[in-house]
Amino acid sequence: MTAKKKASTKKPEPETGLSAWVKLPLALILIGVVIAIVAIAIGEKTHLAHAWLVSFMFYLSICLGGFFLVLLHYLLDTHWIVPIRRIAEHLASLLPLLAVLFVPIAIYSGSEFVTISSGAEASEQEKKNNAIKAEKKAAEVHGEKVVFKDGQADHDAHSSDGPRAFYSWMQSEKDYKETGETHDHAWYAKRAYLSTGFWHIRWVLCFVIWGVFTWLMRKHSLAQDSDGDAKWTGYNRKLAAAGIFVFAATLTIGAIDWMKGLEHQWFSTMYGVYYFAGSVWVSLITIYVIALRLKTHGPLKDVVQKKTLKDNATLFFAFTVFYAYIHFSQYFLIWNASIPEETFWYVKREQGPWWWVGMLIIFGHFFVPFLALLRQDVKVRSEVMITVAVLAWFIHFCDMSYNIMPLIHESSGWMKLIWIDLGCLLFMGGCLSIAFIYFFKKHPPYPQRDPRIAETMGVYIKLHSEAKVAGK
Repeated sequence: MTAKKKASTKKPEPETGLSAWVKLPLALILIGVVIAIVAIAIGEKTHLAHAWLVSFMFYLSICLGGFFLVLLHYLLDTHWIVPIRRIAEHLASLLPLLAVLFVPIAIYSGSEFVTISSGAEASEQEKKNNAIKAEKKAAEVHGEKVVFKDGQADHDAHSSDGPRAFYSWMQSEKDYKETGETHDHAWYAKRAYLSTGFWHIRWVLCFVIWGVFTWLMRKHSLAQDSDGDAKWTGYNRKLAAAGIFVFAATLTIGAIDWMKGLEHQWFSTMYGVYYFAGSVWVSLITIYVIALRLKTHGPLKDVVQKKTLKDNATLFFAFTVFYAYIHFSQYFLIWNASIPEETFWYVKREQGPWWWVGMLIIFGHFFVPFLALLRQDVKVRSEVMITVAVLAWFIHFCDMSYNIMPLIHESSGWMKLIWIDLGCLLFMGGCLSIAFIYFFKKHPPYPQRDPRIAETMGVYIKLHSEAKVAGK
């Protein structure tokens, strides 16, 4: 007599189309760790810290863009987003993990370890000498207690003969508390906002708020998968109504505090919108590629339609134009006003290789994708869109570097050490990919019982009144 083998009670794991990619994030993390260790060993701590911030702002923009797409769906009842909404929800839910990746920045934000290249040092000294007269006059006009010594100005908290803090204004605040005097007029004028304690409170609040909103909205979305009750859509619409204002405020605070705050002397009232435009732009093309992959080799084969991809690409096209408008407007207003406190930011980025990076952003962020996506049929051609996606990721990385790296590299030093930037990108990308794949395998791949899901799939369901008229 042979005993029958007991059938396994374990439920089969749903096919997600991501199984082949599970091991890749681990390899990326390992490569990133090795590169970071090498960077520290050769004494490139300054570049590593700024490369970490570049990568952080890069991935933060993708996650915030996903959050915005979820808010957009519930605010405008956009049915085309439904098949890809779960992707956006999972990207948005990575924001709490990004809080962990931000901790090193928070810890070393006021540490005095930053050194700059010789070219950047010479440029800084020239800028100080040209600005000191204007700064003395400004201090006198405002009647503020600001002490200037020979060779000092507000563009750096200290002279170039020693390391400065990662956020130089924190060093200025520290010195002012110790001596009661400061040569940093820009920080002194903004000291109510540029306070170390307040800065730490703001970044904690930003991530708490993002975590609460994204968790609640995904929770309601998943609850609707279970019972199909339309009340969950109503809950998320109410959250989105408040969340869009919270999103705008927190995104602006994050962009200004973490990236623009590196050069606190600079003024731009459009910086938050500029970062928002780039975030949604890169997030849309990222979601497009993930959706295309899951449609071709995963569970979205019958859910994501050609019109879904086309509408996604159309919105990406719109944000291509919107970003160009915002960035040009910021540049034009600063150039037209010709105020030294504003123009120095762009003057620094028109020197050396940064001029070519700026040209690359102009053509790669606008002209190439704009001309490539003018035709409607191109928006659903995978070979074209994947090429545009690779270009978009590269250009967005250049954009983040353009905002951060000129602070420490005036010459070609950035390109020589770009392998460190790549290591940070690989490490963070690996960590976030593991979390994203976990979320996607744990939950249904798309909203199962959303009120608009049938419409997105091209299925028409008769209304009760129509069935009654037909005698059914």
